[in-house]
Amino acid sequence: MNHETETAVPAETQITEVVSELIALGAAMAANNEEAFQAHHYRLHKLGAAREDMIKAVNIALQVKMAPHRSLVEMAEHYLVGGAKPEGGGCCGGGECGCEDGESSDEGCGEGGGCGCH
Repeated sequence: MNHETETAVPAETQITEVVSELIALGAAMAANNEEAFQAHHYRLHKLGAAREDMIKAVNIALQVKMAPHRSLVEMAEHYLVGGAKPEGGGCCGGGECGCEDGESSDEGCGEGGGCGCH
């Protein structure tokens, strides 16, 4: 096959009007935009979209939106009540300072004081 002489056949899009509105509904949810949420919900209702699809779009948006919050809560829990070490290793959770469990001090950790976490 010669790619230079082939005529590309465009792929059929998977983004229908309903899918586009579901994406917009999720984006509105993630952006805390009540007005946009209501507008896209109305459009989806008019298009005959399944309620379950709207719920799924909202749940996906909430999972994406809550990921940073979940990480922050886990980090705070680690520092304040103990438990599992935050992902990424090191005492500061990011692994940048080179600390290992038990190595931190009042001066910080890692060589020469490192990142200052303790």
